[in-house]
Amino acid sequence: MWLIERCFFGMACLSFLWVLPVSEAFDLQLTQEHIEEASECGKRHKGTSVFNSREIKPACFGEYPGGEGGLIMSKYVKISVVSAMKIMQEKTFTPDELKEITNSTSFDVVVVISDTNVQSPMDVQIVLQQGTNNILPYKTEFGMKHKDNKQSVIGTFQDEKVNPNAQTTIVVKTKNSQKKYKIDFSDVK
Repeated sequence: MWLIERCFFGMACLSFLWVLPVSEAFDLQLTQEHIEEASECGKRHKGTSVFNSREIKPACFGEYPGGEGGLIMSKYVKISVVSAMKIMQEKTFTPDELKEITNSTSFDVVVVISDTNVQSPMDVQIVLQQGTNNILPYKTEFGMKHKDNKQSVIGTFQDEKVNPNAQTTIVVKTKNSQKKYKIDFSDVK
């Protein structure tokens, strides 16, 4: 009996270790099938309704898009969101636009802040914390201006610097505030 219990325990541990690295995280390289799927998601969910779709909702954190918080813009998410916005303007992706997104070696984290003292993108610091790793964007820029003194800020991160399988805390700092958001990249397409 003792030997059987040890065998089952050993098999359970091995199966757990095998499943662990297979967990889904957003794809750094999209297949043609995923590109088409992301584009179709945008076509089905025109405009801002795309943020409430089952494909894109897990990439949102905080109260995004209606309030403070943000969005992880993986390649899949970016194709879906841009497609949804283009459909509203009765446009479609050009092959060059798709190629630019799919060949990118980075992804964006878009955050919405409401701080009237923010004059420049450098007044906002976006940090991805993964364990003891603090990862800074290589580029930060303003995005859309929202009503009620809200401003989007986009941090662009190199794919190679981030572990897409790690639990992540997104820290957004301004002179007047600091907010933290937990995100699981494995939920993001």
